[in-house]
Amino acid sequence: MISSSEEQALLADAVYMQGEPDKDIGNAALRSAIQTGIERGQQRMKNRVFSRGMGFSVIAAVVAAAVLFLLPYLHSAPQPVSTRQSVNWGELEVFKENAISSLDEPTLDSAIQNGYIQMVNQKAEADGYSITLNAITADENKIMYLYTAATDDKQEIYSINSAKLKDRTADRYLNTTGQVGGNVTIPEPEKNHVFYGRGVVELDGTEPFPQQLEAEFRIASVNPGKLADRRTGTIMADMHYSPVLKVRFALDPKFQEYKTRIVKPNLPFTLNGHEVVLSQVEMSPLLIRARVALKNPAENGWETREGIFENTLFQGITSKVQRESVQLSPVSGNGTEDGFEYSFASNWLNGPESLVLKIKERNSFDKADIQLEIYNKK
Repeated sequence: MISSSEEQALLADAVYMQGEPDKDIGNAALRSAIQTGIERGQQRMKNRVFSRGMGFSVIAAVVAAAVLFLLPYLHSAPQPVSTRQSVNWGELEVFKENAISSLDEPTLDSAIQNGYIQMVNQKAEADGYSITLNAITADENKIMYLYTAATDDKQEIYSINSAKLKDRTADRYLNTTGQVGGNVTIPEPEKNHVFYGRGVVELDGTEPFPQQLEAEFRIASVNPGKLADRRTGTIMADMHYSPVLKVRFALDPKFQEYKTRIVKPNLPFTLNGHEVVLSQVEMSPLLIRARVALKNPAENGWETREGIFENTLFQGITSKVQRESVQLSPVSGNGTEDGFEYSFASNWLNGPESLVLKIKERNSFDKADIQLEIYNKK
């Protein structure tokens, strides 16, 4: 059975997928989102992912999709075990157990280890609610930020009803793609009154890099003791909301200076009996993106593409750094004009010696994984 936390994680990623109307996003991307949600639920059973006003039809659709695609994942080949040593996050260490999924950890490990992070530690508060924007990191492709929400003893935090970043110079909101977090349970005085969260924003490369930002948050809460009620979240009269809490800050210019490295391997291989090519790989501090294109343009129809990627599991990227292997998991996927592209966690700042993309064909579990060396430092 899918737990409440898992269901909420699935919902969060489903909402992201609903925001992309192009049907070429397809089942492959949906599976990627579902896999992300399930892993978050398993890793952080106490986590709450932001949701409000989502109908039961959405829940039914997502759970049904999970049932359709869960069995192939359960029968997939074991993921390579990471041999890396855990990085001490200093004052941000508390976020590991409360707001970070295993998908994010290698990326933030790398950013913190290399000083590629900006400590903000600015606070906004009103009416017994407070938000502290603790830290942020960014590159040309995405922004990741860590924050702490808190309430007084009159309210307990149910979720973060809204969290978004605004480019103050352009007066526009950036594209928020994911939120996850959880209430603190220990020590007792902080139980349900302190919430650690992580947000992700995807950047549009055609827009100017944001410099002056405003983070906006709205906390959803309930009266003490209400969190234990199974109906909490379904009775709107029980919910309370903070004013919009805003934190203004300037993004460190160092994030703009680090440019994405783009390579075009043009590595041909076969998926589901069709010739495809690994056409492009982008490598940046927070993201590695791989693009696969159909080699024969005449096959670039929806049914053909769906058949190919229905049978494909992009397992992840194995990154080798000083004889240690780090598994970089897929975090999202979407359709392109000539195929599909997948985004993965990144430890690019650590200077990997090699990056190997591993792909499994679902209908050929007796066959070895497809392994594509997408980068070699030599």
